[in-house]
Amino acid sequence: MKRKCLFLSGLLFGLLTIQTQAQGQFEVGITGGYNKNYVHTSAGARTFAKYDSRSGFVVGIPVRYTFNNWLAVQAEPSYIQKNYRYERSNFFDGIYQNNTNSYVQLPLMAHFSFGGDKLKGFFNAGGYGAYWVNGRIKGTMANIFDAGDPIPDDKPIDNYFQLNKPYNYNEKYAFDSRRDRRMEFGLLAGAGVEYLLSQRFRFFVEGRYYYSLTDQQKDYMVNQVPRYNDTYVIQAGCLFNLRKLFHHAAPAETAK
Repeated sequence: MKRKCLFLSGLLFGLLTIQTQAQGQFEVGITGGYNKNYVHTSAGARTFAKYDSRSGFVVGIPVRYTFNNWLAVQAEPSYIQKNYRYERSNFFDGIYQNNTNSYVQLPLMAHFSFGGDKLKGFFNAGGYGAYWVNGRIKGTMANIFDAGDPIPDDKPIDNYFQLNKPYNYNEKYAFDSRRDRRMEFGLLAGAGVEYLLSQRFRFFVEGRYYYSLTDQQKDYMVNQVPRYNDTYVIQAGCLFNLRKLFHHAAPAETAK
């Protein structure tokens, strides 16, 4: 954990201490979009079980400082969902759980751009830290205290819910301080295009990938199988050049 924190701190310090002769520009804006989260793990310990991706959304406030026409640094405080689904098949068909997880996230990145004065391509690279704010679980499991209808002796049992009636639930996730790791750190990379309008508004579309380096769980058991978030984002937004947006030309000198 300390090594990851030092990595992110060093990245930010290095970017902020870059010196250029060009006058810097400060921009702030808003962005939002769609994401799909995958849990990188193994369900091999359970028969006929798997983890699937689920969709979510992200909204953020990008803040960018531009050093010259190709280099900038950017921070982007965000609210992001990192959802996934766990389900079982075959004899256990019908058992599932949808996990909806919300994070407050802070990406820090170097922004490299290329192209003309108005239309540019760009790519971002850096790291991020996130905090798991809350979660919700919804699913179905077997209710072992409520057996299903009796099964004739000559009828094969081909589904778990023939033995036990399903129990449906939809509730807030209860965090366990011994088990859940709520801080997450990782790397990011992104690419997209942006268009500068009237030297004040910068519209952009970007695809971005977040790669978690942090297990969702603490080391609370022997032979634990780790779970890492892999999140793909497509987003669009607009940046505003504050200095030019609120700049007013000086009044002309009164003729004598």
